[in-house]
Amino acid sequence: MKILLSHSGKQHSYQVAKALNDLDVLEKFYTSSYIKSPFLQGKLKNHTFFNRRFEEGLYGDIINSNWRFEIPEFISKKIYGNTWETQLKVYQRDIKFDSFVSKEIKKLKANFFWGFQGSCYQSLKTANENNYYTVCELATAHVVAAKKILGEEKKLHKEWSSSIDNLKFPSSYEKRLEEEPIHAKKIIAASQFTHQTLVESGIPENKIYTIPLGANIHYIKYQENKTTIQSNKLKLLYCGVISQRKGIKYLLEAMKSFNKKDVELHIIGRMQGTSDPLKPYKDLFIWHPPMSQQELFQKYCEFDALVLPTIFEGFGLVIVEAMAAGLPVITTPHSIGPDIIINDKNGYIIPIRNVKAIQNSIQKILNKTPIEKLAMNQEARKAALNYSWENYAKNLSVFLTHIKKNSSFHVNQKT
Repeated sequence: MKILLSHSGKQHSYQVAKALNDLDVLEKFYTSSYIKSPFLQGKLKNHTFFNRRFEEGLYGDIINSNWRFEIPEFISKKIYGNTWETQLKVYQRDIKFDSFVSKEIKKLKANFFWGFQGSCYQSLKTANENNYYTVCELATAHVVAAKKILGEEKKLHKEWSSSIDNLKFPSSYEKRLEEEPIHAKKIIAASQFTHQTLVESGIPENKIYTIPLGANIHYIKYQENKTTIQSNKLKLLYCGVISQRKGIKYLLEAMKSFNKKDVELHIIGRMQGTSDPLKPYKDLFIWHPPMSQQELFQKYCEFDALVLPTIFEGFGLVIVEAMAAGLPVITTPHSIGPDIIINDKNGYIIPIRNVKAIQNSIQKILNKTPIEKLAMNQEARKAALNYSWENYAKNLSVFLTHIKKNSSFHVNQKT
């Protein structure tokens, strides 16, 4: 088994590539931007942008890095910010990258193609024609579910519509998102929610395999004897893009019922779209600009709980990261939440669009004694330890073994 891994962008594909390389099955990793020189990786490890463009231990000619596909997106973001014009550049990046990789497939001594949602439509078809075993991995839940759920959200809260991504696509791009899972022999889902949206969209369940993502658990500061546990003030964290896709309005509405001396909300992240909808709530939270992953890993432990009342998520890596720091998490079933959270033990699963449920969950944590809060911290950390990248690599190995044993793995014999 020799795998061609392909992904335009970043997300967690670097970790997939590293795990496959460590298993000695990675033939080539195609991506849009990656620093593959170990020398430059060492020099740029503290750079806030470039240190997110490589994974320690993954370097050299096994990576085919193509910065040219991402440059228009970088330029647009500098000029226009996170706007529709920039998003269009992302879609164009994916299509051009996919076309490039589809031409490369015939040249390689591989027999297994693994592509990522949005940038593997043509590649999957070409790989199938060349008798590869094909896999499509979804970074978010299925586009049909996204259009339905987020379309409803846009109608409910029009003032937040500019903040909702994963909803508006050019018709040709939307078609590729719908059809990629159809062309793949196997589909990787990161959570049960993603799995569910695939089934609801008509994908046969026997084609779907769930592999939860991991987090850099061992780099995240965990502090059991936090001063906040002894404090009467509950410090809440919302971390990520400020968007109604993540249910931010419902959290802000919930905060209206609490006194500032009892509950304090901190928001870390950038605004998606216009910031106008935030203005009526400006006195209900403390905002922090986006920070590097290293800074965030140290910052988590300054809070008592994470609240992410997300409307639509594929996984929600911040949930695992916060729990690794010992934070109980309040979130919805539209994430990895139900896979990792046990109600009132290490967090709370609440319905989407439910302000009262957010209030009740916050109040429950607020009412807990220091000993009970400490127990929740410990249980959150304990659950998160099952979601390390090391465990991800083990699950990935099990998946590949499953493919060999349970699939008619008839592939080209170029190797």
